[in-house]
Amino acid sequence: MDHHRCELLVPAGGMDQFIAAVENGADAVYIGGHLFNARINAGNFDDRELQAAVDFAHKRSVKVYVAMNTLLTDDELDGALKYAGFLYEAGVDALIIQDLGLGKLIREYMPDFPLHLSTQATVYDLRGVETASRLGYDRVVLARELSLPEIKEICSNTETEIEVFVHGALCICYSGQCQLSRYFGGRSGNRGMCAQPCRLPYITTDSLGRPVDAFRYPLSPRDQCLIRELGRLAEAGVLSLKIEGRMKSAEYVAVVTSIYRKYLDIYYEKGSYAVADDDMLALTQIFNRGGFTSDYLYGEDGMSLMSGDLPKHRGVRIGKVIKRVQGTALLDVKLYDQLSIGDGVEIQGRELAGNVVTYYKELKGGLTRIGDIKGAVSHGDPLFRISSKAQLDEARRTYSQVELDQGKYLRKTGVDMTLAADGDGLKLTVKHESGAFVEVDAGPFPRNKGKSADPARIEQALRKTGNTPFKTNNVEVEGEIEASFKVAEINDMRRRALTEMEESLVVRRPGRLPLEYVPLKDWQPLEAVELYYYTWEAYKEHFVPDYAEHLDVPKVSVIPVTEFEVHYDELGDELVIPYISNVSRGREDRFLEEHFDSIAAHCMDRGIYAGGLSWIHPFRAAGVDVFADYGLNVLNRQTAAALDAIGVRRCADSLEAATEEQGAYPLMTMQHEPAGDHLSARGKGGIVLLHRDFSDQTLLIPEKKPVCEAGNSTSDILRIYIA
Repeated sequence: MDHHRCELLVPAGGMDQFIAAVENGADAVYIGGHLFNARINAGNFDDRELQAAVDFAHKRSVKVYVAMNTLLTDDELDGALKYAGFLYEAGVDALIIQDLGLGKLIREYMPDFPLHLSTQATVYDLRGVETASRLGYDRVVLARELSLPEIKEICSNTETEIEVFVHGALCICYSGQCQLSRYFGGRSGNRGMCAQPCRLPYITTDSLGRPVDAFRYPLSPRDQCLIRELGRLAEAGVLSLKIEGRMKSAEYVAVVTSIYRKYLDIYYEKGSYAVADDDMLALTQIFNRGGFTSDYLYGEDGMSLMSGDLPKHRGVRIGKVIKRVQGTALLDVKLYDQLSIGDGVEIQGRELAGNVVTYYKELKGGLTRIGDIKGAVSHGDPLFRISSKAQLDEARRTYSQVELDQGKYLRKTGVDMTLAADGDGLKLTVKHESGAFVEVDAGPFPRNKGKSADPARIEQALRKTGNTPFKTNNVEVEGEIEASFKVAEINDMRRRALTEMEESLVVRRPGRLPLEYVPLKDWQPLEAVELYYYTWEAYKEHFVPDYAEHLDVPKVSVIPVTEFEVHYDELGDELVIPYISNVSRGREDRFLEEHFDSIAAHCMDRGIYAGGLSWIHPFRAAGVDVFADYGLNVLNRQTAAALDAIGVRRCADSLEAATEEQGAYPLMTMQHEPAGDHLSARGKGGIVLLHRDFSDQTLLIPEKKPVCEAGNSTSDILRIYIA
């Protein structure tokens, strides 16, 4: 692939999806193995399937990346390292990683294995990308919240490869910073078990408990669709355009991949394109949550980002209900678009009613009678086509005739063939578009003096590539060939050469020494209690829970860096350490930039907590001690060691280890600001929306003390979060 050409990167949660991705034009496919991936409930690949899939892709010049993008405990690192060793030997092109500790180990044991830093690592600016590069990552997957100017600024100033999401589901929380699923049900998104509580209905109230007019699903965003923006992203310098969806169907993968492939190719051929209405309709039909959004790319994060009152696939609106045929499951409807038997429909009235259409009859007066539709409907209710049988059938045709080792493949890569006389024999050279080449020979053959072989017959034989993953581009017959041979012998040479070519494209790396991971030493007993305040007001009230008050260790207050700097003269003798938020994008970053020297001077005697990768280096360079805050997700000692290598003195625990004693710890960090001050879901605890003047981000925190299993602290400090 030309370095300047964007890669189209496509998800596959199982083998059908994988073949659909390759056959519909993916440049690279990302998958999960059976271990340590953030979509552990997708189909995923066992070792044998994974090896076969990687080989299938490589024969077609398609790369394969494997997501090992969960946070890991110390006990899991040994298994993760061994699994990475298997993927390395299998020829996987890169690993997608969130856990900095795992990244450190892979760098040490397999230094030539490319690493991509997952969007779960919450990198949203150039400083963060530079730190990722220092830690050994070849590519960074940016946070989805970034605008086009921000993406461009990053790409223009780094050699690190940049990947952005262009299509599919959005998390409303900055990826990697979400504890809501774990808080509600013990299933952590950072550990591959997200239960998607953001797609639940919530009741929104103000600070006094009065109902607020708001969406029923205030945390459920629309799906992203940047099909019209591919040229702008390419010009900004993005290397990889990523489609989301390892939980999606093979039909979804086929439809979305083929449409993105089409417009990326047109852009590179013509320099611009307009998306046809029927392609936009196809994307909408295969999956959308109340339409699509490109808001983040244009710096918007308001209500138009959200899916509103339905958190699931909405389909395409194609008509309305006129009436039910009494006593039957038949409806008379007015259609504005086509509908066929086998399509799925849903009437989205007060209740949802729907089914697959099994009966279809056009009536007089422009109405259509359809069945079999159960459920309550009213006159005027909107009718949506949820699935199109024709679309799904067409999508399936692209992958259902193909298995990894047989079938009529659509996806082929180009080879050039040259046949030349070689003494009494023949030599066939085959050169692949990737630069790989093979030579085979045949003979000796009797001479046919004065009568040379017909080049057209030779060319015809060499162009037959059958069910191989190749197509013949150029055929050259060098010089006069006077050998006397049968066409069958040319066919045999071609078959041998293409088989060798297939084998040469398969990547195997030599196995490493036994990968034995030696855990680092245990941590110290409790040495301090940290009281972590979200605001200056909370710090001034200085509430300390009873159980913490009784602990005979020093108490340290941790407050936002902006409040620390503004109120520095009011701090008194008590030890106060400032923190930079896990996401400081916007106002907080501007404040840090404007007051950097003063903040650094005020922190010389106490240090500063960094919530993400971005500010570690500037403060270290200024001579300030830097500590890792919860946003860096330190869940194992190797992550602490990786951060130590770039100058981080001490680490707070990841919130993955947070327990109920720790109070109102952050559950989400959002760029979007929902209406109201308080959310409650049926059967779940209440949640407070925390808005702070110094920050562009909204935090969700528990209203009451959370109840979850006690975690194991890797730290010698007990931290209590106080709202």
